[in-house]
Amino acid sequence: MTGFYWVVSYPKSGNTWLRLALRALLHPDRGAGPLDATGFAPDASQRTDIEEALDVESGDLTPAELGRLRPQAYRALAATATRPLFRKVHDAQSGTADGPLFPPEVTLGTLYVVRDPRDVVVSWAHFAGVGLDEAIAMLCDPAAVLQAPAGRPALTLPQRLGCWSSHVRSWLDAPGRSCCLLRYEDMLADPAAVLRRAALYAGIPHGEADIRNAVALTRFDALREREEAHGFDGGQSGGVPFFRSGRAGQWRTALSPEQAGRVWDVHREMMTRIGYIADGWA
Repeated sequence: MTGFYWVVSYPKSGNTWLRLALRALLHPDRGAGPLDATGFAPDASQRTDIEEALDVESGDLTPAELGRLRPQAYRALAATATRPLFRKVHDAQSGTADGPLFPPEVTLGTLYVVRDPRDVVVSWAHFAGVGLDEAIAMLCDPAAVLQAPAGRPALTLPQRLGCWSSHVRSWLDAPGRSCCLLRYEDMLADPAAVLRRAALYAGIPHGEADIRNAVALTRFDALREREEAHGFDGGQSGGVPFFRSGRAGQWRTALSPEQAGRVWDVHREMMTRIGYIADGWA
């Protein structure tokens, strides 16, 4: 059976880390050296997917027109695939004139990586070069959209995020096969267990030696060393490292009590559902 495994997260929640670990599991011979997550699971919002699938020239169409074509493109790609396809996704699962943005009939499964939104605030502020209050505003904005910053080529289409809670809900409650929910904090605490669960869900053959090797290749300190040696452009603001700290709970010292409380007040219901509590996680 062909179709897609969507590797989904709100930005700065561990999506790249998971994709690199899955890539190391599937292709252990390419697990070291320069970092490249796109070769394994390219961005589902990239223009080339639509161009290839539907034989159109993206430059002739508006972003809105291309956005409406995305479900058709995914169906066409799935129809011609000979193996399961993996794609990175930051979009919320939303509706279009042609049905759900990510059609259930070509969805094999969803690996959803979630992170405490208070830590997402800290990481996004660093990544995007914005203030903490601006980052909080984005996570609380029901109309939030992710798009290429000024000065960078628009290789991907605008991605509708919504607020953090609605993004999580759109995937957890999406029709079709239940998603495999992976918490960033669990990835830090026991990466082998999380990778094993992701591999089982996605039908990726593996043994314990394969898991150990993939974990070793994608330890956060190893990724940081490889970024320092070879560079890595993950879309971050200039001069800022992509793999920064790989820790949980940074919000406790980075956010003021008022800022942390603002995130908790807006997202309390979904945070509680995931297992995050007022002073940490359960």
